[in-house]
Amino acid sequence: MILAACAAMSFSASAQGGLSSILGAVAGAADNSGKTGNILNSISKVIYSYTGNLTAVDLPGRWTYNGAAVGVSSSSNALASIAGTAATASIEDKVDSYLSKVGIRPGSAVFTFNEDLTFTCQFGKLPLSGTWKTLNDGKNIQLQFGKNLKYLSMTGTLQNSQNGCEMLFDASKFLGFVKKVAAVAASQGTTASILGNMASSYDNLKIGWELKR
Repeated sequence: MILAACAAMSFSASAQGGLSSILGAVAGAADNSGKTGNILNSISKVIYSYTGNLTAVDLPGRWTYNGAAVGVSSSSNALASIAGTAATASIEDKVDSYLSKVGIRPGSAVFTFNEDLTFTCQFGKLPLSGTWKTLNDGKNIQLQFGKNLKYLSMTGTLQNSQNGCEMLFDASKFLGFVKKVAAVAASQGTTASILGNMASSYDNLKIGWELKR
């Protein structure tokens, strides 16, 4: 499937040396998880990132948190970017585990983006609100939270995904967000260990949410 996708995208022959990295990433995911479903999910993400991500996200409406999203830094080497995308599946599982400790769980966290550029979100029993706007022709999003999060502002990338859309933020900024949510949710006891594990593992990545309608 990966070979067919690469052929369809007409990568140059000079880039073929990176193919082993792609296959290695997928094989590594298989060794780590042992689950066919995870591997198929990784493959579909690889293909979708280059075929289904061409239009701006129609954001207004109600979205449900579907799981953590992890991205790699942008690169001019398409094959290297594909390898990074395939390798993120197990990382997303770990980030989800951390986020669940502060009440951000798939299916229970809900975002509502309004036409007047305000938004609300509900993480378990914790309600938050603020304003939003898109930048760079819809490729980026800026979230400005209210008083509860000390007016934290986050700017990241906004893109379509298989299941809806993804918002990805610089890892250090996202960790600051998690820390503030933990404090507001009175989860300070677990904050230090959560942030320690996340910071040591994902400092060079982008982390965020996948949302679905």
